[in-house]
Amino acid sequence: MTRSPLIGLTLRAPAELNLPPVLARNRAYFEALEAVGATPVGISASLSEANLRQLFDLCDGLCLPGGPDVQPALYGEEIRADCSVEVDPELDRAEMLLVRWALEVDKPLLAICRGAQVLNVALGGTLWQDVGAMLATEHNHYPPSSRGEVTHHIEVKPASRLHSIAGDDQVDVNSMHHQAVRGLGRDLVVSARAHDGLVEAVEHPGRRFVVGVQCHPEELYLDRPWARRLFQDFVVAARG
Repeated sequence: MTRSPLIGLTLRAPAELNLPPVLARNRAYFEALEAVGATPVGISASLSEANLRQLFDLCDGLCLPGGPDVQPALYGEEIRADCSVEVDPELDRAEMLLVRWALEVDKPLLAICRGAQVLNVALGGTLWQDVGAMLATEHNHYPPSSRGEVTHHIEVKPASRLHSIAGDDQVDVNSMHHQAVRGLGRDLVVSARAHDGLVEAVEHPGRRFVVGVQCHPEELYLDRPWARRLFQDFVVAARG
């Protein structure tokens, strides 16, 4: 019997739970990956570098999920006084290592929301610390809507991998972010933008599968075929 691909998912200790330290991750990520034939593996951000590497080496692919903001210091900036920025240095440390390792060995990587931002920063890119406060756009990309609610569409670049997955020039997405890609990391290309020009997806054409999306397809995979195909394509790449 052929085993299903192992997909690493980082776990963190959310301060907002106001509990003793616990490891957590939205269940939707696990369900979306399992639905397309993968076995998700939780990776604690608190692990030592050596133990992180052991788990990384066991995995066939890596999914970087949403979460808190990336430390501006990692892209050469200080936190602006007019921006709302909440960071988790432990998670930043772990995910930066995991992304760099994945790129070095060409391990398939699906980066979602914060994950896309981590990917961009790991490759030398920068972020809008707060798209509203910095006047990057007048559109509210963090509306008070449910996680599975579609809030706007994105324009998908015709020659991109995301376009081959989505099969369309426009895709409806659930927008839930106040940070976004600003300066593009090396070797990445923009594969989708919102109607206001804000980057909504990036990818690395030189790797087997490296795709970052700003929305949350794990909340859409049951109802939106493009979101399910995104996970399917990722898992196929991880299966090798």
